[in-house]
Amino acid sequence: MQSTVQNLREGLWNLPSTVNSLLLAGTTVLGDRNSTGELTADRKSLTERDDNNNDGSGEALDADDSEQDEEVQEKGTRTLEPMNSSVGSLQALCDERSDQEQDIAGPSSPTLPNPAISGVKWQLVPLDQNASLVELSNAIDVCRSLVQTNAYGSETEQGKWVVRHLIELRYRYRELLDYARDPEAVLDDAEVILGHHFVRRKQFPFQQLQRKRHLYCDHCSGIIWNVVQASYVCYDCSFAAHHKCVRDVIRICAHVVTTEHKLPIECICPEIGLAFQKYTCAECGIQLSYQKRNSIQPRLCDYTGLYYCPACHWNDTSVIPARITNNWDFVPRKVCRASRQQIALLLHKPVISLEEKNPRLFTFIPRLAEVKRIRLQLGEMKRYLIACRLADEMKLLAKQIGKRRHLMESCELYSVADLVGVEDGSLLSYLRTIRNTFEHHIRTCLICSGKAYICELCNNDLFPFDEDAVSCTRCNAVSHQLCFDRKHKKCAKCSRIRRRALQTLREQLDLENGN
Repeated sequence: MQSTVQNLREGLWNLPSTVNSLLLAGTTVLGDRNSTGELTADRKSLTERDDNNNDGSGEALDADDSEQDEEVQEKGTRTLEPMNSSVGSLQALCDERSDQEQDIAGPSSPTLPNPAISGVKWQLVPLDQNASLVELSNAIDVCRSLVQTNAYGSETEQGKWVVRHLIELRYRYRELLDYARDPEAVLDDAEVILGHHFVRRKQFPFQQLQRKRHLYCDHCSGIIWNVVQASYVCYDCSFAAHHKCVRDVIRICAHVVTTEHKLPIECICPEIGLAFQKYTCAECGIQLSYQKRNSIQPRLCDYTGLYYCPACHWNDTSVIPARITNNWDFVPRKVCRASRQQIALLLHKPVISLEEKNPRLFTFIPRLAEVKRIRLQLGEMKRYLIACRLADEMKLLAKQIGKRRHLMESCELYSVADLVGVEDGSLLSYLRTIRNTFEHHIRTCLICSGKAYICELCNNDLFPFDEDAVSCTRCNAVSHQLCFDRKHKKCAKCSRIRRRALQTLREQLDLENGN
């Protein structure tokens, strides 16, 4: 268990620190060139975040702890302004540094790349409305050279971020080319920051926000007044932020995390302890403590097992996939904002192989076994419906099953929403309705009804999805269960094929022997 938690900590939860370390490396390089600090944008302090927070949880710290808190805030400083710098300044900086190294090392000695410069090369490119075709083209060349030379390694997090950034640059470059050819085309004004695709709130689909009475900023936790404040929403994970907070976002898009790992965390609350986190928030790095009177109290996320500050953990509740697959527990528990967004993205994705993880659930939960049986029947019906011309004209599959076609593709994969539907009974009633609709069409359709099987023992018509039907695993012959049991569970078609093969073999032997 300890090794599993350690792998989770080093693999999944170190993504923000990886990006922030690269950003800090870029600030160190640029700090030598621009001593005035024009490109440095310090991250908000704790007092600024508390001013935007409406719960009034932030108070002034004690005078005795003021020096320690200042050190913590300095450690939590993030510099995200280099993301908006131009490629020309980056190349000039790299050329100047390379010239200095050549002068020092001499003409005969090879020049080694500066790790600080190579760590920030791919980030100092624009991905906003101010980017031009020339800048994007130069940025694509820089990123392509880093990928081709394998500067970061193919399996490292830095290398994956370079590939993602290269894809975004090419996509943006193609958009600008299309816009240059057709000025009447609508240019997408999304801003890409740490995997987020921020669009203005007015352009975001209203159906995804209509359930929220008030919208709060996921960065500073302050309320967003849509009338007087400009705001952005991530099109992929619904991350909302003020216009002033967009450039300071430090949370990686939940869509990037779920795409990279695909499966939810399988351990139940893999808590590693606050000491392992060095008494800091797992996301923003603010100091946490239980002992000090005015300190920030940590909050445990039941999904990741990590501790967060109140600005990153709003006491949201959600079902935990690991508790469902292991204990069939659907009690909502408190999770942080990042975990809530990840679970929301995984809610309707069929990625859980329940029978492989916990096969005993099908024995103790009758509804789950019934769902599996109906899904097997739908799989048999699918062979009739996809070959039926009338069903295709009626669009029967698209109208009935919609986007949940995994329910009839196989009976192995489940989504979190499917398991919740099994618990409350909604999925079972939904599958029964679909099964009755499909069965009615197959039995009444001239094309589908003509493909019925004939039991070789009683000569009656039947379909493989009938309740009393059994299929042979070798020849796929279908017969009634009672008829199959009367023949001592021996398939009549397999026996006939075996006798015919033996007869053919004997005839060949007789011809060879001249009999």
